[in-house]
Amino acid sequence: MTYASDEDIETLKKYFSDDEFKAALDDPAPGIFDQSSWTKWNQRYGRTPIPPLPKRRIPGVDQATVPDFFPPKS
Repeated sequence: MTYASDEDIETLKKYFSDDEFKAALDDPAPGIFDQSSWTKWNQRYGRTPIPPLPKRRIPGVDQATVPDFFPPKS
């Protein structure tokens, strides 16, 4: 869903239902989506407000001290 072209998505829709696409948004592994694809797919399925993009967690590291190297595009 992150790297698929519109043509790829049309092909995938032959094999996967909208419910299956929505399920992919329910609990994705961190790093699967980039910010723009996360926003696009959540908007496509009417998920507003858009939930935060899942982030990787490193045991023993305070996430508040880690800079966001990939902030959302305005």
